[in-house]
Amino acid sequence: MSADLHYTARDAIDAATHLQARLATRAAHHDRTGIFAQENIDDLRRAGLLSLRISTPERPTPFTLGVVQDIVGRIAQGDASTALVMVNHYMVRAAIAHHEFGSGDFVRWMEEEQHDRLINILLAEPDLGSASRGGLPGTVATRTTTGWMLDGRKAYVTGIPGLSWLLVRARTDEDPVRVGTFMVPTIAKGVHVIENWDHIGMRASNSHEVVFTQVVLPPDAALALYTPDAPPAGRNTLMLWNTGLLGALYNGIVTSALAWFGEFLKKRVPSNLGVPLSTLPAMRDAVGGFAITLHMNAMLLRLYATDVTAACPLPELNAHAAVIKSRVVDAAVDVTSALLGLAGNAGLSAHNPLERVHRDALCGRIHAPHDELLRRIAGQQALS
Repeated sequence: MSADLHYTARDAIDAATHLQARLATRAAHHDRTGIFAQENIDDLRRAGLLSLRISTPERPTPFTLGVVQDIVGRIAQGDASTALVMVNHYMVRAAIAHHEFGSGDFVRWMEEEQHDRLINILLAEPDLGSASRGGLPGTVATRTTTGWMLDGRKAYVTGIPGLSWLLVRARTDEDPVRVGTFMVPTIAKGVHVIENWDHIGMRASNSHEVVFTQVVLPPDAALALYTPDAPPAGRNTLMLWNTGLLGALYNGIVTSALAWFGEFLKKRVPSNLGVPLSTLPAMRDAVGGFAITLHMNAMLLRLYATDVTAACPLPELNAHAAVIKSRVVDAAVDVTSALLGLAGNAGLSAHNPLERVHRDALCGRIHAPHDELLRRIAGQQALS
């Protein structure tokens, strides 16, 4: 199913639920080998989950942030690396739908002709680090008689084996310099992938580095250019959706971890007890605490998605986003670590998924913006 205008939110959520178990059967293999799960992407495409038309005030559809959060969370329970590819794809799609990278013609082209092609935005660089801390990108777009020529290097390009389009943040060679986003097809001559992603978690996300060497681009490849001291006014849909979808992803990781742990407690009957571990008051107390955490996360995610859709004031949304990052995304590692401690050797066995989902959860803390930056901003605001 492609970009079907009659595809409902229930259809999409049911499709994600159906795929969850299938993706889970492949997750351990792709984690161990680090091989990109192209078959997962193919399943998502066939299910219509890559071509959802994001809702905007001008063109309401069923696919608000809240609905897409639900879809991503379910996919994350099957394979977190695949869900991370979806997060990047849909935060860019949302920004495009809200005209943050171009006109209505560009939006229509992306949704009608490129509706199920994977896309990601390339912000981080090996030398610069995260773009959230400021600074001019080292990637340079040089003006030519026929358009642009792009040179540079980008880091953490999640899902690069499956991507069709790259939105590349670069600076121009002009005086004064401008910064903006350039649309680059992954098959363009001069685009080279450096396969150096070898992290402890999200191993199958293939978040490699990409080098651009004299990549020739047409004039309209420059989607948004501005002087560094005068960034465009707007709501920054890209980052608002990034936060909401990452929250759903990491809550999905915790959900899958607790589900495994619950089944482990029901089946584990120590000989000295003669009854399942699930009958012990201490275990019930622990599981109850984790269940309350999951319920709190779901409440926070729903509130955040509702406020984003309702276009609440940006300062309020940014404050909410800091809560999602620190209390849902970053805290996922604390829950999975606690579950490992309770599960003992079984939790650390590679035959079980808990150690893998814990390693995936560790990646939450490296997503920008980092906790230290969020606390500093909150502190400045509180003390101003």
